Amino acid sequence: MKLIIIMAMFLTGCFSTGYEVKKVETVIDVKGQVGDKKVGLNDKKEIILQEEVDASDELRIQQNVNLKLRDEYDHEAFMLKQCRTDVSDLRLGGSGEIPPIAEVDDMKSPETVREEIGITDSGELKVVRKSYFTDQLKLERKYDSSLRKMKKLIVRHREECEYKMAIARRKSGLPSSRYDGKGYFTGGGIWVQTVPHEQSLDDAFEIQAKAKAAKGGEE
Repeated sequence: MKLIIIMAMFLTGCFSTGYEVKKVETVIDVKGQVGDKKVGLNDKKEIILQEEVDASDELRIQQNVNLKLRDEYDHEAFMLKQCRTDVSDLRLGGSGEIPPIAEVDDMKSPETVREEIGITDSGELKVVRKSYFTDQLKLERKYDSSLRKMKKLIVRHREECEYKMAIARRKSGLPSSRYDGKGYFTGGGIWVQTVPHEQSLDDAFEIQAKAKAAKGGEE
């Protein structure tokens, strides 16, 4: 009898992978609607909110969210890099070297983070790739969390950098913020640019010099 019990436990452990699809009870006594969620009573007469989303849609939505987060992260990282470059410029009183920020400089790239939490496939000739759906969804959500934390850190340092940059620009006779492009439309609907958009400090000082020259000419 002891042998039978042990064998039964062994077989149960062997055949249970944790990925089996379980039946989910979706029948409720609907009493109302809040957005996409149903408000109703379950079999225990408890009031619940129930949302039903197709599994493939849930994964697709999460992947799209991650793509948007990655774009936002890339933009913030670019803006921080540009700001650090400007602050270090000798013309703004910088040292000529980009000031280090350990928690930013040592930060792993989104590609590395994704590789660490993602699922990789081996074999160059393979065409079919398989992974457990639940694993993939969990990984996408984990990537979401990582991107949000990384973006939050980048944004904080960018705001601190731009505050320092604004002070340095004013000391150098430049406006606090970068020059925005200016211009006008002709009667024929053609755009004529009078002031280019500032792409770098070189642009800023060139725009400043032209503005001073134009002002001197008027006088």
